[in-house]
Amino acid sequence: MHELAQTATEAFRHPWAAGIIFTATFILISFRRLSLLPIGRPSAALTGAVLMVAFGVVKPEEAYQLVNWDTICLLLGMMIIAEHLRAAGLFERFSRLSEKISSPFGMLVIVGFTAAISSAILVNDPVCVVMTPLVLEICRRKRLRPFPYLMILATSSNIGSTLTLTGNPQNMIIGSLSKLGFLRFMGLMTAPFMVSMLINLVLAWFYYRHELVEDPVSGPADREILPRESLPEKIQKTRRLRIGLIGLGLACAGFVAGFSMAFSALAGAVIVITFHRKDPSELLEKMEWSLLMFFAALFVVIGGLQTSGLAKAVTEWALKLIAGDLTSQVWIFSGVTLVGSNVLSNVPFVLLASQSIPAMTSPDLFWCLLAFVSTIAGNLTIFGSVANMIVAETARNECPMSFWGFARFGIPSTILSLLAGVWMLSHILTISFN
Repeated sequence: MHELAQTATEAFRHPWAAGIIFTATFILISFRRLSLLPIGRPSAALTGAVLMVAFGVVKPEEAYQLVNWDTICLLLGMMIIAEHLRAAGLFERFSRLSEKISSPFGMLVIVGFTAAISSAILVNDPVCVVMTPLVLEICRRKRLRPFPYLMILATSSNIGSTLTLTGNPQNMIIGSLSKLGFLRFMGLMTAPFMVSMLINLVLAWFYYRHELVEDPVSGPADREILPRESLPEKIQKTRRLRIGLIGLGLACAGFVAGFSMAFSALAGAVIVITFHRKDPSELLEKMEWSLLMFFAALFVVIGGLQTSGLAKAVTEWALKLIAGDLTSQVWIFSGVTLVGSNVLSNVPFVLLASQSIPAMTSPDLFWCLLAFVSTIAGNLTIFGSVANMIVAETARNECPMSFWGFARFGIPSTILSLLAGVWMLSHILTISFN
């Protein structure tokens, strides 16, 4: 897919059409309830993908190749496992355990660090697939407004994924190109990760402290809202839960071992379906198919920027701005990465920026900066990362997340985290590499 995009950029195929279509799609996705055309995010992305083909920016056969099927299959496999675990009562059990935590802010902290550490180990996208319905269930049980908890889930999963070279797709690309050691990278990223998490949680308390209370509309929390299960039902759910955990464990083992994440997730899904020994049609009916359509179409829209040559031209122009002493280069590079990761998406930007880093002063320093900034940049807007969109689309019926509602918290969180994290990285890495 990436080779195709890079080859096509040489032709500069309809760059203005690509820019206009991308901008229009961006607006439709950003304003989910746009009165002029209230078609929703998945349909908006699909419209953009079709227009990219219709106006000749992307050929039909290229559109299929631009879709990152690894991401689609990863989401599908994790969705099947997550839905199986939900039906097996996993979320209900966690919800009952959460009742022991009386402090709403304490719950916020637990959600944040659970998402962050899990993302560092298991990759942030599948963590959000599994945790979003869990967080919604906990908030439902405790009669809490879910928005602050969903914001912390999304932003913390992105922050946590900075910690390792396997935390997200762009870090994996950087790991393979830079040859940085896994443990060394983790050691260098630990301090920026902890500072960013602290900033994120303190900011969440400042923004949402008045919302971290029981929802007065719903009334006081009902500790007996879930009916007691009969013994046969409990035994059946326990067996089903074991199967789901085995499937999830197999998928996680594949992630950690470095196997294909997509097929590791699909293998876990196959275990779940096979050993449950029942027609999976009911389970498959509950999949978020619109979410898969959204991402498939979005890959085509973003790919259109690459095949048009517009993405490469803008990135090369921006990278030429990096000049001056090392300190100036660090901050200019970080600013370019922040903007580029949001305009082009972090993975395409990392692929384009990676071509220039080997020739830069202290390339190891800039590899680490690229990994940190491109990941934290995902917290700037709701579509800054796949993890954000997973949370937003999964929770859309119970807790709609608007572009500005997300950005109101995401922008200051991102800027403060980057200011602190980049400063720390530049000092730690400069001393380390000198």
